[in-house]
Amino acid sequence: MTTDSLARVRVAAPSSGSVRGPGPRDAGTGVQACIRAAVWTVVWATILRNIGGSVGVWAAGSLSAAVTILVSVVIPVWLFVFFPSWLAWRVAQPLGMPVVAAIASWMSPLVRMRDLRSISIFMAVAAGRPFPARGDLPADAWIALAAALQGDGGVGVRAARIADALAHLPAAARFPRLARSHGVEVLMLAALGRRDFAAAARWGDLGRGRLVGLLALIARTGSGAAARIPARVLWLHWALAPARRATLPLVRAVTSRRSASELQPPPAPLAGPVSVHARHVALIAAAARNQPVATRDIAALAAAWRTGLDEAATARLQARALELDVRNGAEQGRALRGRVLDELAALLSVSHGDDAIATATARSDDFDAELASRVRQRQLDDVRDALRPLDPDAASQPLEAWERWLALRAVVERIDQRAGRAASAALWYGSVRDPLWRWSCALFHEHGPRAGWVAVAIFDWVANRAEYVGDMVAMLASRENARAASAIAH
Repeated sequence: MTTDSLARVRVAAPSSGSVRGPGPRDAGTGVQACIRAAVWTVVWATILRNIGGSVGVWAAGSLSAAVTILVSVVIPVWLFVFFPSWLAWRVAQPLGMPVVAAIASWMSPLVRMRDLRSISIFMAVAAGRPFPARGDLPADAWIALAAALQGDGGVGVRAARIADALAHLPAAARFPRLARSHGVEVLMLAALGRRDFAAAARWGDLGRGRLVGLLALIARTGSGAAARIPARVLWLHWALAPARRATLPLVRAVTSRRSASELQPPPAPLAGPVSVHARHVALIAAAARNQPVATRDIAALAAAWRTGLDEAATARLQARALELDVRNGAEQGRALRGRVLDELAALLSVSHGDDAIATATARSDDFDAELASRVRQRQLDDVRDALRPLDPDAASQPLEAWERWLALRAVVERIDQRAGRAASAALWYGSVRDPLWRWSCALFHEHGPRAGWVAVAIFDWVANRAEYVGDMVAMLASRENARAASAIAH
């Protein structure tokens, strides 16, 4: 794509005429915000007046200066600022009272007006209700957390992609503090309930607050990722954290020696089986369950298959086929070799570790060369599969578009880690840049401010990718697009 063609599809800057101004929905939101501020003023002024009058009559002038400040300043400030969100998340949401939670969120000054609907959706999903399918669904951090919770309880591949994307949000994309505390708490509790300590720890890296800190310690203890944390430290964090009744069983489990052994994650797939066939099946089963598969394990499996499918082994297989009166024994042997190589390539494409191709194909015989070729082809197929849903002529809803981009992002970054800058640059110029560029601009032009949060994240990532491969034109244009999307979104 040339500089002129990039300029033609670039998102307009905020000062240009193509940027949409406030629409009817924006005006309605402004009226609601004014009504909300008026209700705050009336309600809290009445409460403050009643507190002051009642305490003044009861004390009859006998209060000290410190108690007077406590009653007249500290308590009213806490009631106005922190009590509504405490009521919503510590009382109404755990007890399943969505109406009370919605009213409390509406009364909280810590919650922005535009976040109210997203918070209601997240609470509904946390309560077990289905994810809404309406077309005008907003896209923000709250909805992203709800999508992770709805998909697989915050513990699967989809949730891992969402957590990674939220951990690398650009500064212009909002991640409210209440979402980092209360929203992440719900996901961590769901992951710990499924004994997925790795997922709980991953969400803990995003969270804030005392309860998140306690749950992160529980996840570290249960996964064995760190030295065993003393019981007194866990009990101290439990005493200082909220939701003590809900977390008491978890703390008891990790502080009890008997229960702590039961909480350990299942053994690695290769711990039990020893034959190459059993190891092969165990790794495929682990990948099918969305469990992490190490590149070194697949490299060892490939080395075992190299011996099991060499010329001598193939000759023995054909001789056995003749004994069993199997027709086309040589053809069947070649088909078996091809299926094994295809499955090894599929495992390498989802494995975790260093350069998968270089690790698993350290030698230079025919088996390794064919495996390396199939791995590269598999990576290209994964990129094409991720690009296929990005149709600029049929721009999807913002949240759906964001999740489609997450799939592409995961594939491209996996290739970066394993194939190097040269391969990434060839992939960028040959397959990724043009369709991704057209789709992201079409998405933003189609949905405007409603897609602002998504567009900021996508344009920022495109700019970083372009800078990594040396595409300065795309990098500068994407930075400008990210600024335009941020200005419109806010």
